[in-house]
Amino acid sequence: MKKKDESEADTGPIAAPVGAETFSARSRAFGRRVRNEFVVPFRRETYADTGQHRPLYARLMYGLSIPIVVLWVLLACGLNAAGPQLEKVIEGHALSFLPDEASSVQALANMGKYFGNGGTNNFVAVLAEGDKPFGAEMHRYYADLMEKFKADKKHVITTIDLWSDPSFAPAFESRDRKASFSYLNLSGNMGTALAMESTQAVRDIVKAYPPPDGVKIYVTGPSAVVNDELLAINRSILPIIIACAICITIIMSLTYRSLFTASMPLLVVAVALVTARPIVALLGQHGIIGISIFASSLLAGIVLGAGTDYGIFLLGRYQEARRAGQDPTSAYYTALSSVQRIIFASGLTVAGATACMTLTRLAAFSTSGLPCTIGILTALAAALTLGPALLAIGCRLGFYEPRGDRAVRRWRRIATHVVRWPGPVLAGSLAVLALAILVLPTYVISYNERAAQPANTEANLGLDAADRHLPPNLLNPNLLFVESDHDMRNSADLIALAKLTNAVYSVDGVQAVQGITRPLISPLPQGTLTYQGGYIGERMSQIAEMVSTQLNGIARITGQIDQLSVGVKVVLRDLEVTQRAVDLPGGTGNATRQRLIELLKTAKSIHNEMQPMLASGIDTAGQLVDMVPDCRQLIPCNTALTGLAVLDGLNQAGGRKFEDLVDASRVASESLPNLVTQVRMLDRFLADSQQTLTPIRGMADSLLVQMNEVTAFLREIADTYMKGDPSGYFFLPSQAFESPLFQSALSVFFSPDGKITRMLVMGDVNSFSRESMDYSAQIIPTAKASLKGTSLGGSKVSIGGAGGTLLNIAAFAKEDFITSAVAAFAFVFCVVLLLLRSFVAAVAVVGTVGLSFLSAWGLSVAIWQHGVGLPLHWAVAPCSFIFLVAVGADYNLLLVARFKEELRAGIKTGIIRSMVGTGSVVTTAGLIFGFTMFALIAGYSSTLAQIGTTVGVGLLLDTLIVRSLVIPSIATILGRWFWWPMRVPCRALRETDPAVIRPTAGTSPA
Repeated sequence: MKKKDESEADTGPIAAPVGAETFSARSRAFGRRVRNEFVVPFRRETYADTGQHRPLYARLMYGLSIPIVVLWVLLACGLNAAGPQLEKVIEGHALSFLPDEASSVQALANMGKYFGNGGTNNFVAVLAEGDKPFGAEMHRYYADLMEKFKADKKHVITTIDLWSDPSFAPAFESRDRKASFSYLNLSGNMGTALAMESTQAVRDIVKAYPPPDGVKIYVTGPSAVVNDELLAINRSILPIIIACAICITIIMSLTYRSLFTASMPLLVVAVALVTARPIVALLGQHGIIGISIFASSLLAGIVLGAGTDYGIFLLGRYQEARRAGQDPTSAYYTALSSVQRIIFASGLTVAGATACMTLTRLAAFSTSGLPCTIGILTALAAALTLGPALLAIGCRLGFYEPRGDRAVRRWRRIATHVVRWPGPVLAGSLAVLALAILVLPTYVISYNERAAQPANTEANLGLDAADRHLPPNLLNPNLLFVESDHDMRNSADLIALAKLTNAVYSVDGVQAVQGITRPLISPLPQGTLTYQGGYIGERMSQIAEMVSTQLNGIARITGQIDQLSVGVKVVLRDLEVTQRAVDLPGGTGNATRQRLIELLKTAKSIHNEMQPMLASGIDTAGQLVDMVPDCRQLIPCNTALTGLAVLDGLNQAGGRKFEDLVDASRVASESLPNLVTQVRMLDRFLADSQQTLTPIRGMADSLLVQMNEVTAFLREIADTYMKGDPSGYFFLPSQAFESPLFQSALSVFFSPDGKITRMLVMGDVNSFSRESMDYSAQIIPTAKASLKGTSLGGSKVSIGGAGGTLLNIAAFAKEDFITSAVAAFAFVFCVVLLLLRSFVAAVAVVGTVGLSFLSAWGLSVAIWQHGVGLPLHWAVAPCSFIFLVAVGADYNLLLVARFKEELRAGIKTGIIRSMVGTGSVVTTAGLIFGFTMFALIAGYSSTLAQIGTTVGVGLLLDTLIVRSLVIPSIATILGRWFWWPMRVPCRALRETDPAVIRPTAGTSPA
């Protein structure tokens, strides 16, 4: 018989009943064992192979246990003392929420490029809420506050303060004038460390410059919502770690009923977590890996859960060997030899699956992969070094002894029933899982970032304040951009933009659009063709009144001309009678000359009154015609202008001719020989004037009637369209570009070169909802369709803001889910296949994990969506899938690997032995990991709580149903085919028979 080690002699195979020894004897024996621990590393026989084929690795772990523990403690303390804290690194190096190539990010970046100062997708709203209407004092404070924001060049890129502009103030304040808002574009894309720093800097400015009494200032908006959500996750780390530690300690203590036994896995996982965090922080600080706030929380959960499981696997196998009658040292080597491959494969599986998340594009996933991988690898290293070292110390000191075998008897009964009735057990288990899966068709993805954080964050409080005063979602608009190859600041392009605006406004879910054609959100009454028609109608009405007045004057003048013509004819008759007998002064000729002079004065007076009247009428008509848009390009309108110009020339020429005639008659009156000729010419001129004025009067009367009809028609059109569709038939004449309101709007909605314009699109549904995404998805195709055939056809249209961001998140999340799922499934399948050497067994292991995930997903939907009333966040399914596939595959792999180890006893007997040997161990591990994930509920983010619930439920289902019932039933039903293409024995082998389990090349089992 071989000589036992001193440690084996002290402990014995199973310690004698404690009551048989005195306390003093036990204390002395324990003291000897403790002193012996410091001698073990220096004994040569500790590392010698005693002929029992103990691996060198196991012997080194056994002999160097004390130095290994010291090294791990020093490593953990040194890294935490010298290295940075993970939370601080995340605050300074967090990556963008969306990748830079996302269309919404690109749209806002282009806006910054064209509008100046660079652009990010980090937009916040500064909302002011008061208990009374705002007055001059509030306006002064708000203007000063905006100046302070502008002074912070590092954090504030641009301010969009239109409330301070009286022209735009009504669109940026509530109707009760108790709330107003402005927008800020801050540095750093949403989710980055700079973005969070910028948001906090703006809030610090508000705190340093308090508002007037009764007024509250909120920094809110879409970017602030995401910022506060990430901060809530960051604040959740400490409560999560505490809750995880409490759950693990309680479950371990209840399971092992010994603090010493429970302390072994706890010490391993504690040292692993404390070591992994500064390693991740150092790598993140130097830019070697990407990190985010999600990474910190998920790292803590997965390291605590998986690391504890590895310690439980090792401890459980040790206690199983002790129950089988092995001495502590032999049980140590048995446990380490049989479990180290499983622990290594498990760690590799989880690390590889989480590393697959780096293939994703969303920072929430991609930045969580490598930190979790590093954490798992650290936990794996601790499990394969610190775990065996603690186990060696404990077994030499007499710790970790098994207590009772009730669990063994229970698992033997369960295994016997499963092997005896595999069909009914499998059918019943699948029915239970199917009930959970049937909930999935009702699954609704939540994109509500507001619901993913506490209700008392500043962003949520600000949006609540906005809802009390403003129309819904006014602070979370979509930003629509139209980019052209030319300057759009002209009437033709504004018509095209108005058409686009009206088309977008008609999309279901859109409640308002604010842009250059709607600077005050509601349509501009002056910006429609119907309004311009109504305006022309009003002008025509005024002209008609003037024409009517002038017609009355012409009628009066016509009467005077008739009287003058009669007088001229009398004079002409008298002159013809006395032409040959002209007397000297004082005679008949003198009287005739005197009468003629009086008539000439009357004619001069009539002419002086008539010529300005005609000139005014011609000028008024010219103005009326000239008001027609693009008159010079319209043939009828241009002809009318030409005719009026000719008429004006004739009026002026006729006036000069009449004046010449009057002057000539006055001169002729001094020399009677020519007087008759001049009077005859005057008579003919008056006759011609009568003939000219008569058709003019008739034409003017007819024109006056038509003008009244046109005026009434234009008024009716204007009134009808203003009541029915005030936004239709947009038109803004070039003169309107000079108005102060329009000049202010140009600088707000157009880039300096006029080649890009922006609009705000507000919805009537929750901005963080599926409905918001639905209407946002329709905006771009609707806008592009509306531009076809216009002067802006082919222009680039893009969208940013809340809706555009959610659309990108949805697209990336779907793509990332598929990518990570395929990669993780493939990686886990390869690892399992290499370990088991059986294609069917590998498919069963991975397939049942997928079944566990679908069931957990369905139950989580039932709990959160139908129970709590909060649908699952978009990040829950991808994250949960990675963790469940990785960890669930470990549990199934441990069981199936044990099947393979026990095959020499026969398929069914091996299944029973495997379930009895691993039942309590895997169940404990599953419960610990499951409740560790449940501890995520202790955080301040509902997203973490939902991930924890989904993973926790999945692990419980996998532990209690899939691993315990489904996989053994499948293995029993398939029999030898479960191990294809591996050859398995047809009968049970004796313990002394060599193993004949070997893979075959392309052959099936006989």
